[in-house]
Amino acid sequence: MQIYPDSEHKKILLIRLSAIGDIILTTPLIRALRQRFPAAWIDFITKSKYADLLRFHPAVSQIYEFPDHGGLTDLRTARQWIREQRYDIILDLHRNVRSYALTWRQLHQPVPRLEKFAFRRFLLVKFGINCYREVVPVYRRYLRVAGHLGVQNDGLGTELFIPGEIFAHVDRRLQEAGLAVKRFFAIAPGAGFATKRWPIEYFIELGRNLFQNGQVFCILGDRQDRPLAKQIRQALPEAVDFTGRLSLLDSAAVLSRARALITNDTGLMHMAEAVKTPVVALFGSTTRELGFFPMLPESEVIENPEILCRPCSHVGRHQCPKGHFLCMRSLEPKKVFAVLQQTFGI
Repeated sequence: MQIYPDSEHKKILLIRLSAIGDIILTTPLIRALRQRFPAAWIDFITKSKYADLLRFHPAVSQIYEFPDHGGLTDLRTARQWIREQRYDIILDLHRNVRSYALTWRQLHQPVPRLEKFAFRRFLLVKFGINCYREVVPVYRRYLRVAGHLGVQNDGLGTELFIPGEIFAHVDRRLQEAGLAVKRFFAIAPGAGFATKRWPIEYFIELGRNLFQNGQVFCILGDRQDRPLAKQIRQALPEAVDFTGRLSLLDSAAVLSRARALITNDTGLMHMAEAVKTPVVALFGSTTRELGFFPMLPESEVIENPEILCRPCSHVGRHQCPKGHFLCMRSLEPKKVFAVLQQTFGI
């Protein structure tokens, strides 16, 4: 942990409890705050299972790990901890019931909070009425929360800090699996909701095309994605399956060694970009206006703008409300493979 002496703004607290992509997207703000206040103490509150994403960030002074399934007692404990720290500035990057509870009456001035464009989002999702005057990516929304502090977007994007021992461990595992650095693709078939998942049979067909053209790939995801990986492995036993076997930073290290990530709209997409690995992202039920599209110029987004019922949700659904799932089913594997051929010279 790096400790900073007093400054104009002595102590700053950022609150974002979840999830992978959202926390990674706060890193441009963290960097901007450190550039603006080089001597400030910058703390971060997040859930324990996501803390590693910031644990080695040189600009983060201290992480408060909120229990993954924390209740009222944990909220009271965290509120007391915040009060004892005597922060000069608190930035609410989550804006939900818990973040309001954590920040209530903590400062003499109002706590700046994330702008979620909730009414515009409601009109877009429920009625297909697009009132977004501009598309503001989530990382820029976080920067706007600190706009009154004079922070500037440096345009360097997101970042992750991974210790050397994790790279060494991951490189050994890649070598054992026969995957050479920058010579393999990574595939992430999972997502939190079914309508954000490209059909698994499409991933299998794409994987078969990759193998037939001399390419290799590994499968990434958490324990919940293992059934999807199992289906891919049953059809393509030569695929390397890492699902549920890697920590967050292990996965980031693997992605840093990959040529590209083929992914749904999920946290691994943002993780890949944070380690400067381009993505080929498949967007179905979610759209650009919601703020989570890839940022790297080398990244590609594959979507079907002619499907007029999208977005049907701002986070995803457990099933297609129309029953046809055309937003994903219309993205045929041959189209995705053609993008890979053109972009990566397969």
